[in-house]
Amino acid sequence: MAQSVIYADLKFAAGLPSTVPDDDDSPYENVPLGPVSAAPSPGRWTRRWRVPTALLAASLLLLLLLLVATVALGARYWQVTRSLEDTSREHTAEQGRLSQELRAREQSLEQAQLELAWARAELQQAWHEGNITQLELKIRNADLGRTQQELAVLQKEMQEMQGRLNTSESTVSSLRACVHTDCCPRGWVLYRSKCLFISVENKTWQESKQDCIRRSAQLLVQ
Repeated sequence: MAQSVIYADLKFAAGLPSTVPDDDDSPYENVPLGPVSAAPSPGRWTRRWRVPTALLAASLLLLLLLLVATVALGARYWQVTRSLEDTSREHTAEQGRLSQELRAREQSLEQAQLELAWARAELQQAWHEGNITQLELKIRNADLGRTQQELAVLQKEMQEMQGRLNTSESTVSSLRACVHTDCCPRGWVLYRSKCLFISVENKTWQESKQDCIRRSAQLLVQ
């Protein structure tokens, strides 16, 4: 408004209060009239504020809560910062450990690759030697087969020679028996170093015995 009036500084002269209050027409409270103080200097109005006690207590409580919240947030921020620093250090240490383990794994992998290459070379050499050995084995098997065939021929020849030897031994034995017995007379047969006479005539036992006596022999008794 162009012309504003501050009614807080207005003071009224002493007088009788109105007996009939008009609340609808007057926006001001009824205040007791006292002696009028000195008039304020022209062009200057003194402002007086009255703050309620409840509002002041609420403000102080709000400030206290804000202070407590600020302290709590600061402590929480410090804890979070400390936790982040610890986590960062742990992460750095874990990263270093993982890097060392990775380098060790890489070295182990390189060593394993070298050993695998050596094993492959040895396997190829062994396979080559195995092929040579198999070829030699085939050759030796062939030689063994020929040797077995030759052995079978030799065994057959040995059997033939053994038969001939047995025949020769029988002949020698007969010759030796002939030497010891001065051989047998004509018509007699050499049997077990003894000379036997086989009669073709049919005679009784007594007649055969007499015939043997005449021949200076003995009758054979089975």
